[in-house]
Amino acid sequence: MNSFNLISAIKYIGPSQLENYLRSSGWTDDDIIGDKAKIWHRPEHKYFDLEIVQPLNKSLRDYTQRMYEAIQAVSNFEERSFDKVIDDVINFDSDIVKIRVIGDDVDGGAIPLDDGVLLFERAKDLLVSSSLSAFKKKRFFSGSWPSAVKDFLETLRFGQTERGSYVINIIAPIMPFSERYIPEADSSITRSMSNNLARSLQATKIAVEKYEESENLIFFEEAISSGVSANLCDAIIGISGGQRNRDVEISIELALSEIDSQEIVRIHRFSSRQIPMLVTASEYYKGNFVINDYEVFGLVVRMGHEPTEDYGTIRVSSLVNGSTRNISIQLGLEDYWEAVKAHKPSLPIVCQGDLHVNPRSAYLVEPKGFSVVRNSDLLDDQS
Repeated sequence: MNSFNLISAIKYIGPSQLENYLRSSGWTDDDIIGDKAKIWHRPEHKYFDLEIVQPLNKSLRDYTQRMYEAIQAVSNFEERSFDKVIDDVINFDSDIVKIRVIGDDVDGGAIPLDDGVLLFERAKDLLVSSSLSAFKKKRFFSGSWPSAVKDFLETLRFGQTERGSYVINIIAPIMPFSERYIPEADSSITRSMSNNLARSLQATKIAVEKYEESENLIFFEEAISSGVSANLCDAIIGISGGQRNRDVEISIELALSEIDSQEIVRIHRFSSRQIPMLVTASEYYKGNFVINDYEVFGLVVRMGHEPTEDYGTIRVSSLVNGSTRNISIQLGLEDYWEAVKAHKPSLPIVCQGDLHVNPRSAYLVEPKGFSVVRNSDLLDDQS
């Protein structure tokens, strides 16, 4: 922080902000000088002579100088940078979400214009998706927002950007707890939102890593209950840039004014190599996905064949990830006529292939191993 920004920041620090910070850090107020200053000491005997003079009135002519000296004393005692102490005092009552993009083209602390705009837009989307999932777990959010989400989002603000590749800060002031909003909320609405974001990012990371090893979509399905959605995945994808070539790190710093003993991972990193998997997850949540080597099992519900064609098409009612779908399968005539015979007695059929699903249809590509499951086969399986 340069000297101009430093002085500006000090001017905006209110007396109560410094007082709250000092009290929470273990300092004790021992004396007061009229309406001008309060004297603070450490309770430890070895720091008996250490003293901080806190100015009490912004109208004081030397307010900025006295506040500077107080912050400097804290910085020296805590052996931390002046800038970091100022940030903690100013944001004492706020959780902070830090979003960092990492890449060779942003190492100098600048970012291409279009990607910068995209970064801020998707940062907002990240908080929106996480806030919505705090109220209801869904694959994909659309439509209007609950009033509580609107109220929370209106309190957020972007803080100063930082170097470190390229970092933006989203500041979330602590909002009072309200059972009307979230019956199972933590001690504040803000902390509930922050913890939900942390849990959903951790679940996303785990699902991506498991999918990377197995290419099994079931891990994305399992993550929905932890707040993962297409919206969350899209936000991370956009944060990585228009070319999707940057690593993304999202960390959550908790307000010092609110104690939180929950053991939740607060730093989450997604490499650019994992972005395509997030694209797969997003498409899956939107109903667009492919399951390789899928076995369809179900009843034939519709058939179609033109006399001039050497194939026929059937539709089979089958479960896909817990939901009933009508799956179209194009069969050679020999298998097609077997499927026709299975229709009226309601005999199930089995067929393997790559299942392609979208919100409107599902179809099996390169079907093989078609067979009709006879009653005797079912009895054999049960025995």
